[in-house]
Amino acid sequence: VRSAMPGFIGQALCRRGPEFGMPRGELVFVRPDFAKYTAVAEVARAIFREYDPKMTAGSLDEAYLDLTDHLHKRARDGGGGGAGDGGSGEGGGDGRPGGGVGGVG
Repeated sequence: VRSAMPGFIGQALCRRGPEFGMPRGELVFVRPDFAKYTAVAEVARAIFREYDPKMTAGSLDEAYLDLTDHLHKRARDGGGGGAGDGGSGEGGGDGRPGGGVGGVG
C-alpha cells in the first residue's frame, strides 16, 4: 500500500498478501483531522519561510523553495548555518535555478 492508492486496492493487496509472499494484513482507515493537518502544515511553512521568505505553497503538503542563497551562505560559512542565520532571503519557488523542494507530509 502506498500514498494516493485507492483504498479498495489497498484492501485487496492486504487480503492477498500471502500470494506475494507477504503476511495477510489489515488496512486500517484513520479518520482525517483536517484542523490538525492544517495547523501542522502552517508550522512547516513557517520553518520553510526561514530558509526562503518567498516560499510558495502548492497545497497543504506541498511547498517550493529556492534554497540557492541559503546554500551559498552555508558554503561560505563553512557548512554550518541553519535558518535565520542572516542570509539574504532572496529567491523563491518561481522556477529559477536553485529549484524547488516538494512535499511536506
